[in-house]
Amino acid sequence: MKRLQLQTEVYVMSILKKSLHVVLLSSLVITPLISVAPSSAYAANEKAQVWLTTADPNAEPKVGLSTDRRLTRQNDLTFSSTTGNADYTVNINEGTTYQQMDGFGVSLTDASAWLLNYKLSSTKRNEVMSNLFSGSGISMSMLRQPMGASDFAWSTYTYDDVNGDTALNQFSISRDQPYIIPIVKAALAKNAGIKIIASPWSAPAWMKYTTNDKNGTGKLKAENYPVYANYFVKFIQAYQAQGIPIYAVTPQNEPLFEPGRYPGMLMNEQDQIGMIGDYLGPALRAAGLNTKVIAYDHNYDNWTFPRTVVQGLKDNGKSQYIAGSAFHHYGGDFTAMTNMHNAHPDKDIWFTEGGFGDWNDPVNGTTQGFDNMINEFIGMTRNWSKSIILWNAALDQKDGPSVIGDNNTNKGMVTIQNSDNNSSNPEDKVTYTKQYYLLGHFSKFVSPGAYRIDSNTFNDMQSVAFKNTDGSKAVVLYNSQNSARTVKVNWNNQSVNYTVPAKSVVTLKW
Repeated sequence: MKRLQLQTEVYVMSILKKSLHVVLLSSLVITPLISVAPSSAYAANEKAQVWLTTADPNAEPKVGLSTDRRLTRQNDLTFSSTTGNADYTVNINEGTTYQQMDGFGVSLTDASAWLLNYKLSSTKRNEVMSNLFSGSGISMSMLRQPMGASDFAWSTYTYDDVNGDTALNQFSISRDQPYIIPIVKAALAKNAGIKIIASPWSAPAWMKYTTNDKNGTGKLKAENYPVYANYFVKFIQAYQAQGIPIYAVTPQNEPLFEPGRYPGMLMNEQDQIGMIGDYLGPALRAAGLNTKVIAYDHNYDNWTFPRTVVQGLKDNGKSQYIAGSAFHHYGGDFTAMTNMHNAHPDKDIWFTEGGFGDWNDPVNGTTQGFDNMINEFIGMTRNWSKSIILWNAALDQKDGPSVIGDNNTNKGMVTIQNSDNNSSNPEDKVTYTKQYYLLGHFSKFVSPGAYRIDSNTFNDMQSVAFKNTDGSKAVVLYNSQNSARTVKVNWNNQSVNYTVPAKSVVTLKW
């Protein structure tokens, strides 16, 4: 989440300006289970699956969705050459492709992993992990894992808190082994293709110009750049030894923010150019690691930071060390990712952290949170992001556990009851929030390796479309209006009509 109290008004206003957008519907209630069978690409009278979610702030207010329309499968549609009139026509053009998707996911933070491991029985845990990561659930395919403690942890720590250990002889991931690593492995057991992006919130305090505190301010000491690069190498190797491959790393989570109450570290553009080009990139190559390095990992509103970093590496002849840039949504607007793409079209873009809570998903009797969330998910993918990675996979009913304290306004993808902080007392009470169902409209139907393909969109009836590697297509439609509207989806000289309920999102897959 982070410093959101400071950015709430700016963030909400930027989202509401864009949130005059529409949701699509179908009906039926989804428990988080049902796998999708691909159809042949150009069969006559092609059948399209229809999956629907409708906002309802009065039905189970903390979820804010209709109880019988939560990623619920509706009756199939059949493509035909004659489908009648519609309020909107969305044309799907497979011939125009955009970014290739890596996937959709969350972060198994210390807090999330602890809750999943200790507050659920083995049977309930298996059910929840299946719902999150398997094809019978929403099939999430990415994780962003903190390297050490984040704000959602029981305590602050890094992998080497022994002062002055520049040889990193005391480096250890032992703090992650009781429950973080087992839960990451449990996710991989459900979906072996999960890609993991790792990010540190802070270097060990002794590596920084600071008051020897992992929290708050401080920058990496110049002499410790090679030490810190080796720290990344040791982390990746240690996790790989546990059977957990690391797809990519970012040099620093939110490098322009000084949190104060939880781990953080400042790293400006020149710092990142030097860190990536002179130390981290070469260290990974020397160790024989193909882990990608992604710059920035912070908010949309300072997108010129990664533009400068990528350009600086190119100017220094070190472009090979940088894969692209990563963004968060706590300031600015997702169109910044298109600005970044236009500046460096040869480098990729990922969305790596999107927290939701009281500031952008309020329980206030309106559909504000629903509109914000689906508007963002469509906006991220239409603006070149290869991923949507939300923040905590699980938090408890008090928004924790967290070093910043209870009732901090964050919500997890699932809420797990924790009434006593007792690791030997599973309570087995789980609520799936709207993050689960709305991200599921993408993650369940858009496979890693899919390409976004061309579709036209409207302010009040948004669309985004994808083509999977098996040839199947998926289009997500969002009707932001207060009344139902009919949409014609044209594809391959055929079409289907579907009436999307008010304040609804629908995914069609064929």
